[in-house]
Amino acid sequence: MRRRKKKKRIPKGWILGIVLIVLSVAFIIEAMVIKGKSVSYKDLAYSSKNFQKRYMIVTSARDSIKTLENRRSNVGTPIEEIYKNDEKKIAYLTFDDGPSTTVTPKILNTLEQNNINATFFLIGSNVQLNDESKDLVRRTFYDGNSIGNHTYNHKPEELFPNNSTNVPLFISQIDATNLVLKTVLGQDFNTRLVRIPGGRMTRVHTHDVNLNQLEQAFKDKGIVDIDWNCYDFDAEGKPKNAQQLLENVKRTSYGKKKIVILMHDTYGKEETAKALPNIIEYLRSQGYEFGTLK
Repeated sequence: MRRRKKKKRIPKGWILGIVLIVLSVAFIIEAMVIKGKSVSYKDLAYSSKNFQKRYMIVTSARDSIKTLENRRSNVGTPIEEIYKNDEKKIAYLTFDDGPSTTVTPKILNTLEQNNINATFFLIGSNVQLNDESKDLVRRTFYDGNSIGNHTYNHKPEELFPNNSTNVPLFISQIDATNLVLKTVLGQDFNTRLVRIPGGRMTRVHTHDVNLNQLEQAFKDKGIVDIDWNCYDFDAEGKPKNAQQLLENVKRTSYGKKKIVILMHDTYGKEETAKALPNIIEYLRSQGYEFGTLK
């Protein structure tokens, strides 16, 4: 009597492998379809430990591309109108000097958890540090945050020699950072937002003789720069803990309807990330809504 041969079962590991291959093929096909638009395959297929997240980004990219320009043109407050004299209380959270792989993700997580957005003024050389930094810029943008330009290297000794702006160099750094952002976010990306390192008022107080020339160059290029009227002082004096940063926001926002808050998400600003949830909670308790700049 012959024994019936047992059917060979496909090992579970093989099944998982087949599924991953199918997903990979779908990933490549979607990327090829999208290639040539504002986001390329190279931009989308960035390194990530989470394969599923990568795949989800690609499959949803087509819809995102269709609506991105509308979102960018309709969402956010034009800089010229942020201090509009009305009774509405609005807080604009702004972060300078990023991205950083240590602090920026924590900032973005907090913003996402609170369902609000902010404005990030990026340094071109920080964007180019590594693939993870570029990933963070993509996440920042696709999460709905606004992105501004904060020069390429943020070095005062080069940008402001003898306490006067080197205008050609400054503009070349703005152009360089814009080019970097386009390579990361697609050639259709544009921002007119600029924050001068140290702020425009610093240039005024130091009697920068080239400030008028710089402002004319901004006007010629359609650039608008923005300072702040509220500050957590996370880059001034001795290092401060999260509670001290919160107290500084309370102090400098007191009595103001519209506040543009300066904070930083660069390396070493972990206390800023730690303070942010409490800053948001405090501002909400004071009746502030949150906005972004454009």
